[in-house]
Amino acid sequence: MHRTFVKRLFSTYLLGSGIVWSILILPLFPFVGRRGRYWLARLWCRAMVAMLRVICGITCSVEGLEHLPDGPFIMLCRHESTWETLAFMALFPRRISFVFKRELKRVPFFGWVLVGLDMVSLDRGSLRQAHQAVTRECADKLAKGDAVVIFPEGTRVAHDAPLKLASGGVRLACATRVPVVPVVHDAGKVWPAKGWPEGPGHIRVIVTPTLPLDCTIPQELNKLAQAQMDEALAALR
Repeated sequence: MHRTFVKRLFSTYLLGSGIVWSILILPLFPFVGRRGRYWLARLWCRAMVAMLRVICGITCSVEGLEHLPDGPFIMLCRHESTWETLAFMALFPRRISFVFKRELKRVPFFGWVLVGLDMVSLDRGSLRQAHQAVTRECADKLAKGDAVVIFPEGTRVAHDAPLKLASGGVRLACATRVPVVPVVHDAGKVWPAKGWPEGPGHIRVIVTPTLPLDCTIPQELNKLAQAQMDEALAALR
């Protein structure tokens, strides 16, 4: 009974505050510029992290921030939950741009904010055209100094599921010549891929070392990313 109440309370807060905050900040978007829009959205993400702790008893920490490059980079991240898509903007000191499916743009309020944040949308139609379009968009965001976050498994997976990386992220790295930083976490333990937070706990995010820039073969770079992420995931299980 208590767990059900906590889920309903947090979901009500998340959806309600998201709508209210969107209504408040969307009229400001034309006047505050790209940096200002991100700052406004980040305030709500920080509030979400705080309320997740207050309502659900879920805390979080990030290990390995010293591995982040000074300039733009590509983050290959495990995708286990809704949590990382909301919390990363609050937890990482750098501006990040997610690669998200284009259908999300049509979601009222949330999708409108995404459009204003100038992130990278993915059309899952033609794979070749999608890859070309995403490469162009990602290159544009990297040129602006962003960290581009890619979920190389393509969809949310359970925490104990085997890691299976597609090569899109490393091929982008080879095309743009920017560093790749593999990242894992265990959010799926407390906030599963489908559903709402299950109960109190602590989410660990591990930023692993930057992959070597002199590796220009996507298959080899993918093997290195897989090895680092598997090792870090083993520490979370």
